[in-house]
Amino acid sequence: MKLPELKEKLKSKYIVRVVAGVLTIALVGTGIGATAVFAEKNSTAVTAEADSTTGSSKDADDIADKLMDSVSLKDNDADKDESVYLISDANGNVNKTIVVDHLKNKDKKDTLEDASNLSDIENVKGKEKFTQSGDKLTWQAGGKDIYYQGTATEEPPVTQKVTYYLDGKEISPEDLAGKSGKVKIRFDYTNTTSYTETVNGEKQTVSVPFAAITGLVLGDGFENIEVTNGKAEVSDSSSVVLGYALPGLKDSLGIKDKDLDGDVNIPEYMEMTADVENFSMPAAMTFVVNASDYVSTDGIDTSDLDDMINDLKDASTQLQDGSKTLAEGTDTLADGLSTLQSKLGTFASGVGTLKSGLKTYTDGVSTLSGGLNTLGNSTGALVSGADKLNDGAKSLKAGITSVDAGVDSVQENVNKLNGAAAQISTGASDLDTKAQALAQGASDLNDGVEKLASTVQGMPETVKSSINDTLKQLSSFVPVLIVAGYDNTLAQTGVTVDNVDKVTTFAKEKEAEIKEIIARSATKNAYGYNELPDKSKSEVDKTYNKAMEGLYQGQGAVMVYTQINQTVSSEQSQNQVKELTEGASSLKENTAKFQKEGTATLATGTSALATGTSALASGLAPLKEGTKKLVAGSNSLAEGMDSLVNSVPTLTSGIKQLVDGSNTLVANNAQLNSGASQLADGTNQIVSGVDQLTTGSKTLSEGAHTLADGMVQFNEEGINKILDAYNGDLKPFTNKLQAVIDAGEEYQTYSAIADGQTGSVKFIYKLASIDAKADSDK
Repeated sequence: MKLPELKEKLKSKYIVRVVAGVLTIALVGTGIGATAVFAEKNSTAVTAEADSTTGSSKDADDIADKLMDSVSLKDNDADKDESVYLISDANGNVNKTIVVDHLKNKDKKDTLEDASNLSDIENVKGKEKFTQSGDKLTWQAGGKDIYYQGTATEEPPVTQKVTYYLDGKEISPEDLAGKSGKVKIRFDYTNTTSYTETVNGEKQTVSVPFAAITGLVLGDGFENIEVTNGKAEVSDSSSVVLGYALPGLKDSLGIKDKDLDGDVNIPEYMEMTADVENFSMPAAMTFVVNASDYVSTDGIDTSDLDDMINDLKDASTQLQDGSKTLAEGTDTLADGLSTLQSKLGTFASGVGTLKSGLKTYTDGVSTLSGGLNTLGNSTGALVSGADKLNDGAKSLKAGITSVDAGVDSVQENVNKLNGAAAQISTGASDLDTKAQALAQGASDLNDGVEKLASTVQGMPETVKSSINDTLKQLSSFVPVLIVAGYDNTLAQTGVTVDNVDKVTTFAKEKEAEIKEIIARSATKNAYGYNELPDKSKSEVDKTYNKAMEGLYQGQGAVMVYTQINQTVSSEQSQNQVKELTEGASSLKENTAKFQKEGTATLATGTSALATGTSALASGLAPLKEGTKKLVAGSNSLAEGMDSLVNSVPTLTSGIKQLVDGSNTLVANNAQLNSGASQLADGTNQIVSGVDQLTTGSKTLSEGAHTLADGMVQFNEEGINKILDAYNGDLKPFTNKLQAVIDAGEEYQTYSAIADGQTGSVKFIYKLASIDAKADSDK
């Protein structure tokens, strides 16, 4: 996968899918334990006949309470747990708001400080008293938790509008009661909150991330039920619809529908359609929670990603600078070798001249020896010969001095060459270090992607395990079911995700037998009721209904688990995870290959260059020593010739000694000529080696420039595109998501909260039921 494709996967699909999935799990899979509530249950039912007086409204209230309990908040550590009950008509208009607050006395204090703007406050679970000063409440708690309720008029943070249609035309709920036809019910939710959060120095205006769950209990006669943004559970005795929405989330994140794939949805409404005979809706509830209570702010912390991006940027810059330094060093090397090559030509020419001059010199020495033998017989000829010899000695001195200067020039250039080779070696070492850092960064990215893919794949089993753990609370009801005729294997398995539907159906079918078993029991049952031999029918019904509540809760949770499992297990989801992991793995392999092969080749070349320059420097040392000796000898020879010319009057007496010395000099002519030939041969080898070194340095220079150009291109087309994606599309998205969660954490209460307290709040919208008599017009 190429880098631009990886960026698109992150921006358009994967992160949006994870956000939607986490929030959906948070609001639906929150646990299935029933909680006690304190709210009025006398909402007015809409009926087909206004003067109807039946028990259907009371039955609907009982069913609605079960639905409400089945979607309860998990335990939290807040100091104040608030439940807001909004009693509404069938269209969603709120008629009365009742607030129930639970003050948790964690330290068993005698008094609890609280704040509240509610009216008609009363203790609903004890006799503890309170005093009030403005919004400040002081409860005489006596070490106990406080449960109280009151009324409010303030608008809730999420409002809902319910619209009904019959055969494609809008209709009021009053007129719809008892009718038949194609019915559509639509719930539209509006998030009215607005928070301004500062994330990474930027201000973001977002809404609190509320999640809305709506449950409908439908009457008989509903067929072909279809739900948008939800699911329906149909049985012989009743039908239940569960829908969900995340109002305001798309606007807060700046997401449009076109940005999402077809299988990714962040819903803002719920809609149900069905073919109906004699329409009725015994119960309708909407449950609204703050989704931030279930999303860890650590989950989208971008600080580690910021550090990684900055490290990547620094490493790229250093790598680019290092390749530029290497190119400049190879240019310097090439220039030095070119200068050395030109100077060696002059040096070789001088060595040739030296060889030729030495040959002439040895020939002259032979002639000199013969002449000296004659000199003894002719002093006049001796004077003339001495003058010529003096001139020849001066020419020899000048030639040898020129050779010595040439050797010094060669030595200086070799020293420069050694320095350039050391610079290249250092640059190659730095390049290897940066390449290792780049390879490690790619490896860390690959490990992170693999961990993320593993977490997503294991999500369904985690949800399933959570549901099974909660269903264990029904273990005390298992013996009753077995006595009523259920398979004995239930004693080993208990109620689980795999059998909760079957157990629920059995319990409903065997209601009479189960109640009789409960009535015969003289012990305390699993739900805390003391069953006495003379217990009343209402006590038996209460025990049975409480057990059924847990089973209904389990069914609702299984519906959610099935939907999550289908989403995660879909072929498209699997392919997307696979593409992401393959892209990270490819990036890891390519950077590792560059670090292993490219830098190793460069290190080998620079090592060979250093070895060659060192050998050249070593070879020049004996050459320099030889030229020094030649210079010293020529100086001595010149001085001797001057003394000879000046001492001609006395020279005659020493002619014999000179003749003897010249004979000795002639004897050394062969050795001198041999040394000159060896010097010439060595000079030719140096010239040839420098030619090869010059050719190699040009190749190295071209390769270094290619590497420098390649690093510039990699930085522009690779690293900069990653930075553009992170700072352009991806990072603003994560910033907005962080702002949404921050806003959710700030919203902790509907009424009020004391300084230093933490709060948790949920909203329960209870709509009026719609009842229809069996003999109503259709």
